[in-house]
Amino acid sequence: MLALWGIFGLSALAVVIAGYKLGQYGDEIAEATGIERAWIGMLLLATVTSLPELATTVTAGAIEAPEIALGNIFGSNLFNMALLFLMEAVSFWILRQRDVPPLLANVGQGQLLYSSVAISLTALAVVGIGLGGGGEFLGMGPVSWAILVIYPLGVWALYRPQVPGADRPGPRPREAVAPLLKFTAAAAVVIVAGMYLARTGKGIALQTRLTGTFMGAIFIAASTSLPELMSCIGALRIRSFDLLVGNLFGSNMFNVFTIPFADLAYRGSLLPAGSREQMVVAALSVVLMSIATFGIERRSRRRLLGIGAEAWGILLVYLVAVYVLFRKGIEF
Repeated sequence: MLALWGIFGLSALAVVIAGYKLGQYGDEIAEATGIERAWIGMLLLATVTSLPELATTVTAGAIEAPEIALGNIFGSNLFNMALLFLMEAVSFWILRQRDVPPLLANVGQGQLLYSSVAISLTALAVVGIGLGGGGEFLGMGPVSWAILVIYPLGVWALYRPQVPGADRPGPRPREAVAPLLKFTAAAAVVIVAGMYLARTGKGIALQTRLTGTFMGAIFIAASTSLPELMSCIGALRIRSFDLLVGNLFGSNMFNVFTIPFADLAYRGSLLPAGSREQMVVAALSVVLMSIATFGIERRSRRRLLGIGAEAWGILLVYLVAVYVLFRKGIEF
């Protein structure tokens, strides 16, 4: 047990350092290429920081543990939205960025499109759990096939290069080489350390009295979401708010995209093997994304203790979700 905690701690330290730099390098890539920061966050940053979730989810599917696989996916989505509250708190109280509006009021309206795709994919997964078995083709259920098709179409539809203007120079490909190489190096560290983080986190959780749903949705999900946390802090430090929020919505999209791969590893159809608890976690993640979407659309500048009202709503729903899962997740 002590060895597991040691590996977990070292992996977490590596993720903290490398993940923090990912946000900075992602912003430099966006600046040099002229690609929208939100898209860089949604695709590049979100994919790299979500690879630990992919490894954990596929492994859980292969060992016939659908409650951990689905709990990790939807629990990570819950945790990612809870990071919006944490980022506002860090911005206002630690970084002292008090001259900018609340986080959700400070991102572009284009983020509404990102949130709508993330919500749609998660809702589709909820439908897949409720439909039951049947209709498998080449080792995957029909909803898994739908997710496999919709995700890349969504990424393609969301791509929008920034238009050069008087205050914005055109793309400078040569200047993108250095930040891209640094991004790749940091991503490699995050991927390797993140996988060790997920594996040791799972080992620690298995030695407790917690059920698979709670382990997947809370403990393992929080462990595998550490790369998102650090990359968000890196983006927040340089005030790249679209990159930050695009990373979170993109991570939620990519997490759902891991379902088809876990379905391939699972004997049978993965989504119908999900329980009522997984449906609740997924539905709550949709609620949190909806609150965030409302905050982006409303663009309120009102604060309570330095944090926007919508962020407080996200925290409240997340804490309720943790409490419910904790009460249901302890084996006596």
